[in-house]
Amino acid sequence: MRVWLPLGSSVPLLPNTLYITHTQNPGAAFGLFPNATMLLVVVALFVSAILLWLGRQGFDRRRVAVATGMMLGGALGNLIDRIRLGAVTDFIDLRVWPIFNLADTALTMGAFLLLWWGAFATPSQNERREEGVQLSS
Repeated sequence: MRVWLPLGSSVPLLPNTLYITHTQNPGAAFGLFPNATMLLVVVALFVSAILLWLGRQGFDRRRVAVATGMMLGGALGNLIDRIRLGAVTDFIDLRVWPIFNLADTALTMGAFLLLWWGAFATPSQNERREEGVQLSS
């Protein structure tokens, strides 16, 4: 993306709805903490270490593993950009929301799913079997 679309350029995919717009974000989400690259690298490494540690402890639910895996993938994706380029490349432009990238999407969806499943979901049949609960036929 960085190669074929110059910084600041935009290409409509769905006019008036979805654009690919090349931007560089030196800060966190929504441009918070601009030019705090080292702080954001340290935070991303810390969060990644926690998520990896949690994964090594084992998960009692596959849903938790999926959600934390999404968050870890998003954190590491943005971390790689920050270390290599000093900023994160954002490109998904809905024109009604700040421009973001796929790593941001994975982080957000993972956090949302973790909260949603924690608050509303009941264990699936497979998860209940794994926990040793017998299901009636």
